[in-house]
Amino acid sequence: MRVYSLVLSLIVVATFGGTDAVLVAMAEASEAAPQPALHQSSSQEEALVWKSSTHCERVVKDGGRMAVPERDTLRVGTWNIRWFPYGSPPDRPDHSMAPTDLVWLTCTLVWMQTDLLVIQESLTTSEARAAWDRVLTTLAQQTGDVWQWSVQSCGRPDGHHVGVLWNASRVTLSTMQSLWRLNSKATSSQEPCKGGLRPGHYARVQSTHQHGADFHVIGLHLKSGPTVSAVGERHAALNRIDTAVARFLEQDRDVIILGDLNTMGAGDRHSQRSELKYLRRMVAKEEPGFDDLSPKPRCSHYFRGRGEWLDHVLVAKDMTEMRTRSARVTGYCAVAGCRRIKGEYPPAYRRLSDHCPVIIEIDNRDLD
Repeated sequence: MRVYSLVLSLIVVATFGGTDAVLVAMAEASEAAPQPALHQSSSQEEALVWKSSTHCERVVKDGGRMAVPERDTLRVGTWNIRWFPYGSPPDRPDHSMAPTDLVWLTCTLVWMQTDLLVIQESLTTSEARAAWDRVLTTLAQQTGDVWQWSVQSCGRPDGHHVGVLWNASRVTLSTMQSLWRLNSKATSSQEPCKGGLRPGHYARVQSTHQHGADFHVIGLHLKSGPTVSAVGERHAALNRIDTAVARFLEQDRDVIILGDLNTMGAGDRHSQRSELKYLRRMVAKEEPGFDDLSPKPRCSHYFRGRGEWLDHVLVAKDMTEMRTRSARVTGYCAVAGCRRIKGEYPPAYRRLSDHCPVIIEIDNRDLD
């Protein structure tokens, strides 16, 4: 696993900008700018956050947040950020999709107030590493907190990777590793990314708050494709959940699995509904038994103008720290209300991702 933090960004500054630049960067990161009174954003403010970078920054500057941060609540989410930071495959650029707007992305992260965010489709090229350093530095400057990033080390640098971004002032992550069993093509820990697919990205999470919540988190990005064979690959990976998590359950049975499960069926609406139903039934039987939290609104991705539910949050049935048994979708999906989009897609689709963030809230108390 690779773990990045604000320290890395300062090293980069030292290398290219000299000692004075380091001191400036440290000062900027440590000084907390006067903050307006924070408030929970209205639906109108949420729409502005996802309208443009400029509108987002205006909302955040005025104190708007998806939810006001509280010591007794942890916010966990998942977001597929399309081909970060290129916006499309580096070897097959799609000129209708712009590179990831890092300023806008960082603004949305400040607005969402997630303590831990599982991310799919990050690359690990030098450009991707530099982009994450920039995001971490800006987050530290704007929030006054320490942010870290960890990404799977296996796989080609120009391919999709699963990673996790977290607020180290709020939670600590340890024992990070790749769970090869959650790659349906992998047969051992020696080849966790076999077949160009992604393993599970595991971490043990502990709140920094005394007597705060602790749990296992696993990020997933399953095989994409609206084909029968792709559906089979996704089912095969999910059938391995109980063997993948078995060794962790003696320590704690609180497990959250979240990410892009690509539940798109085999090319038609009927098979898509069938895959969603099969997913719920399957994960309910995988030890220790999981609920597939229903998102509100009920889509997290758009394709050909229609909203689809591809990004899921699976929570152990007995995890009492869960505030609700549902998840909240934000992004342009929420602004559109999952209604059909006709004509040109919104800027957030082109500048950020075709997916939307999915967020849950957890009681920041250790109840087991």
